[in-house]
Amino acid sequence: MHRYLLFALTAGISIPIVACSPKKQLSLEPVVVETLISTTKSWNGDSFRYPRGQAEMKLEKITAQPGFKTPLHLHPQPGIVYVQRGILYCETSNGQSLTVRAGESFASSQDTAHYCQNNGDEEMVVFSASAGAKGKETTVTAE
Repeated sequence: MHRYLLFALTAGISIPIVACSPKKQLSLEPVVVETLISTTKSWNGDSFRYPRGQAEMKLEKITAQPGFKTPLHLHPQPGIVYVQRGILYCETSNGQSLTVRAGESFASSQDTAHYCQNNGDEEMVVFSASAGAKGKETTVTAE
């Protein structure tokens, strides 16, 4: 009897809250899979090549304050980036540029020197995933 009463109280509170929520979408499916990016080339046209050695997957969370700018660098392996918060601006040494906002993703350049910076007025949070080789750096300073 106590379980029935608890269920009735819980349902009586939660059903009206869910029904009144204008932004909440309910799904009848137990899981929803959304592809954020699928590509064979980077944002600036670099073709992907995997480094030799023991394969290593890496996911990094990068938090940067407004105005932060990386040094000129490159990535010797394929990678993808998702901007969770803020505005990310990247520019290659030959002048190609990219601006990515919260909720957007892209394939990072490979073997092309570039810099990136937080162009917004708030803290930026970026997730970067790479497919490299164990013991090899994912970011190398360009000379």
